Amino acid sequence: MKSAVFFYLLVLLWGGGLVYQFVKLSRQRGKAWAAACVYRLLLNNFFWPVGPEARYDKDVLSMALLVKAGAPFGFALMVRFFSLTHWTEGVLVLVILAAAVLAVYYLASFRNENQAIQCVYPLSEEYGVYEIILGTSGAVREWVGTTLAELDLRRKELLVLSIAREGKLVTFPKGPEVLLAGDRLLVFGKTAILPEEPLLGKD
Repeated sequence: MKSAVFFYLLVLLWGGGLVYQFVKLSRQRGKAWAAACVYRLLLNNFFWPVGPEARYDKDVLSMALLVKAGAPFGFALMVRFFSLTHWTEGVLVLVILAAAVLAVYYLASFRNENQAIQCVYPLSEEYGVYEIILGTSGAVREWVGTTLAELDLRRKELLVLSIAREGKLVTFPKGPEVLLAGDRLLVFGKTAILPEEPLLGKD
């Protein structure tokens, strides 16, 4: 009996958390945005529904964790309804523990991802939209402290669409814009031209 109460309490807390997070996202960004977020989280392996900045949003990450936890909880509920033996209760406990471990691992592996260049939206085999994270190391380390004009990315068939910096977004930045460590650039360009080594100073 105690295990049943504990299980249903967990389900209640999960459902309440999911509703709360959905309402919170709806108030912040609108119901359509929140619904699109849930839809993509359910049917695809996405954390961000409308752009790369959402992946750094704690509310979106919380929603992702709650949505991903729904599958094992649903399975556990079905087992609970169709069987009430002591073995079933043991299985339910194992399912819940496994779901918790997988959810933490899934979220941690995503948060610890440290790739400097990631594809956001592939347009074809040759072209796509990419997120480039600037840092003091990596393929684009020499971009830090330079201007877009100095990099001359357009001549290399790379177009910077926006720069996300300290919670602010610079759209269609101009040539004099100085790039800083921690900047997240949204870049359209040819896949083969994306740097494996720094582009600065190359023809």
